[in-house]
Amino acid sequence: MTKTGFKISIFIADELPASVFSAWQVLRNSNPRLYSPYFHPDYTKTIAALVDNVKIAVAEDESGIVAILPFQGERFARPVGAPMTDYHGLICRPECELTIGDMLKNSSVGVFHYSALVENRMHNSEKTKQGAMIYFPEGAEAWKKAQSSSYTRHLKDLRRRTRKSDDQIGPSRFEFRSQNPDLFETLFKWKIAQYERSGFYNIFGTDWTSRLLYSLWERPMSAELRLDMHALYIGDRLAAIDTGLTDGITYHSWIVAYDPTLGIYSPGARLLNAILDKSDDLGYERLDLGVGIDAFKRHYATEDVTTSSGFTPISGPAAALAQVYDAAEKLGQKKLADAPGKLRRRYAQIAACEDTMAGRAKAIFSSMANYRL
Repeated sequence: MTKTGFKISIFIADELPASVFSAWQVLRNSNPRLYSPYFHPDYTKTIAALVDNVKIAVAEDESGIVAILPFQGERFARPVGAPMTDYHGLICRPECELTIGDMLKNSSVGVFHYSALVENRMHNSEKTKQGAMIYFPEGAEAWKKAQSSSYTRHLKDLRRRTRKSDDQIGPSRFEFRSQNPDLFETLFKWKIAQYERSGFYNIFGTDWTSRLLYSLWERPMSAELRLDMHALYIGDRLAAIDTGLTDGITYHSWIVAYDPTLGIYSPGARLLNAILDKSDDLGYERLDLGVGIDAFKRHYATEDVTTSSGFTPISGPAAALAQVYDAAEKLGQKKLADAPGKLRRRYAQIAACEDTMAGRAKAIFSSMANYRL
């Protein structure tokens, strides 16, 4: 496939023809790299109902629609739903050679920033990261039996911590696919407290991010795309909550929080392992833990998921400014080399969540008070 002979159209999400959504499903099903529920067309539809400025670039040739790119923003564009969206990229067949730059070259976009691109095309300022994902189409037990000694040791440690918490607090129990609104409220409280302790920007400080989670969680179990919530109790105490975006096959662990006073009992890891054990009943064939294989994730990272972060310059002042920031990141001493990049990424999160300049200014000053190089 060449890059000539393509017609690129830009649609506002509300005006997208039904034929594009049909093609979207076909393209996604044809490409194993698009397994994540973030690539489900209903995810973009859901975001578009909550925020303005969601657009979709559509590439066609004589055979029909060959590539789709949902995005937000004008001069400084980003993936739909950023910073909530853990994976993003082109909706296309594996052999498609079009790039994000090709899709946006005739648009008003000056630069497209991304944080977890799952395609293998090279872009500017690319930094790659591995994701932690497990795939078990033959069932969770078959997967567990095939794992290395590292996972076996991990399980032994979880069992030891379980016995300890049973003795010191009370027996553990799990609640799968909970519809308890109090649990949902606790999830937000714990997560916001975690952001405050770490000095990170609170992405739930704006309205649409929480409404996104609520709208997905309130859907029936029969919905193609929904949010499942699972919880661990130790004795009578709520210990951990794991909410994940799912299309019924893949469960992407999305917003996870736990009671920090129970941290010595590894509640998060124990809940994840319980979800794995229960996955046959839940219908999951894949658990995705997102970008990064730090901490206990490394015991579950058995499938190759490579993502990249950076930007694609398109044209104009926005592209030039992005390249200046990129050059600044590569200069200076080791400790300071990424300072412009950290500031840029922090602002990108804020700009994605806050619609108004007043809201962005308030968030920036609050964030800078806790800023860490």
